[in-house]
Amino acid sequence: MKYSNSEIIKRVEKAKRLKKQLTHITDKSKLSTEDKMKLSLCKHYVQFANSKRFKLQQVADLIGIPIQRLSEITNYKINKFTVDQLIKNLSLLAEHDAQIREYLVFLAQATELPTLTVTETKRLTRDIKEATVQHGAAG
Repeated sequence: MKYSNSEIIKRVEKAKRLKKQLTHITDKSKLSTEDKMKLSLCKHYVQFANSKRFKLQQVADLIGIPIQRLSEITNYKINKFTVDQLIKNLSLLAEHDAQIREYLVFLAQATELPTLTVTETKRLTRDIKEATVQHGAAG
């Protein structure tokens, strides 16, 4: 499903009108780990709808939840959901999207990893940042 230029312009104008009603979280530093996880999970619902060019109703029908609940997810109203609920519904979307499937496999594998010491965690974080910078410079 492709959108015409006039449909895109209408969507942008509507988004601008509704901008004051949106609940964006810009400072994530004060969020709990659970809330950060919820945000990450919600992002995948939004990306799925955008990448497939599905309307929210289509996505809601795929996972069998009311559109109002999906709207709360895609507007990042994280206090209304548990991590378990978000993962359960996301796993239903994974049946239709390889990227979500890979993400859920990653999460499952991450939960099975041994706990690292603070020193090991800092070293790993530093190594990942350095590799990301090097990869960005090479690309």
